[in-house]
Amino acid sequence: MILYLPYGTDAPIYYRPIITIAMIVINWIVYAMTAAGPFGAIDHEYAEPYMLAIGGGIYPVQWLTSNFLHANFFYYLFSMIFLWVFGLIIEGKLGPVKMLIVYLGIGIIKGAAVQILMQGQEPTHSFGALAIIFSLATMSLIWAPKNEIYGLLIVWFIFARFKYLDIKISVVVSIALALQMAGLYLLGGGLSSQLPHLMGAMVGLVVGLVMLKTKLVDCEEWDIFSVWAGKNTMSDEERREIEENRPEAIRRRQEKRRKRQNLLAEEIKRALEHKTPLPAFIIAQRKEREFSDWTLPQDLHLKMIQQLLGGKHWTEAVESMQQYLERHQEQELFVRLMLAQAQIARNKPKSAVKVLESIPHQEVGVEQQSAIRKIRTKADAMYRRNLDAGIYEIEE
Repeated sequence: MILYLPYGTDAPIYYRPIITIAMIVINWIVYAMTAAGPFGAIDHEYAEPYMLAIGGGIYPVQWLTSNFLHANFFYYLFSMIFLWVFGLIIEGKLGPVKMLIVYLGIGIIKGAAVQILMQGQEPTHSFGALAIIFSLATMSLIWAPKNEIYGLLIVWFIFARFKYLDIKISVVVSIALALQMAGLYLLGGGLSSQLPHLMGAMVGLVVGLVMLKTKLVDCEEWDIFSVWAGKNTMSDEERREIEENRPEAIRRRQEKRRKRQNLLAEEIKRALEHKTPLPAFIIAQRKEREFSDWTLPQDLHLKMIQQLLGGKHWTEAVESMQQYLERHQEQELFVRLMLAQAQIARNKPKSAVKVLESIPHQEVGVEQQSAIRKIRTKADAMYRRNLDAGIYEIEE
């Protein structure tokens, strides 16, 4: 026995496989509800109203419900493995909204076609997700024939041998379709499981071609027609540039950037809550370098300044206050007074006077004027002492 189990692809994935995963989960829930015991076969008596009735009338609801039924656990597992890979390729190009419409739409169209066209057949039932999966497979063949599917090849003869094998999508889909057509031929072309699968493949072929020609999907000139015409000659750098400028790629970068900014802001907030302003200052400086358009919120910035001053971290406090004055207008007078006092604490009286001179006089009240005079007096006295001691201040 030879078995190939796919698990991934190198086809470009621009959207997360949200709908693909959701369909796998929903299929499991329906299987669990309709199976005659854990991992058992389907309970025909219970599930029959939801199967696709053939040769016994038209039931539109069954066009949808029959796609979520599975004969047994093996068929469920086998179907979902291939749904994962081909869903990854298709949803990776379409996004979740279009993928949901395509998935359910294909299932309904296939169900309607089989039930209506097979009215003359002997009454029976059809169900399963493989018809939709064959549709996704033929769409993958049209949209990404040269991309590869990653899979595990199992050769079972007396004992099993395993080999990781990457096969082009065009080869995998062609072999699958050939096997279905061979099965249909050997059964004499009558109603069989192969017929709904092939009808699903035909629906996928039409949908894939229509979406490609109407530009509802962008295959970056790697679709089957571009491959035949030799148009897919872009360099890796050109292809990478196109991928980086896609809306989804831009959105992912923005989301990653936003999460990173929020993470650093939370670290600053936690550091200040624990009254450790130096780590908060270091994180804020790193964030300023990493995100040039980011500004520490005014309340956090002011809290950090006060804690730095309280801990007598004068150099860091001065740098933080200078940054505050560049970015915020709130509490500007208060911060300038603290900055002047911090410069005095650093033995820089000239810098302190320069800060005081930058304060707009029209914004100064009586109390602030008194504070300014006291700081100025202290700065002048310090300046004279420094001159007497031969200490000269280098302006910043």
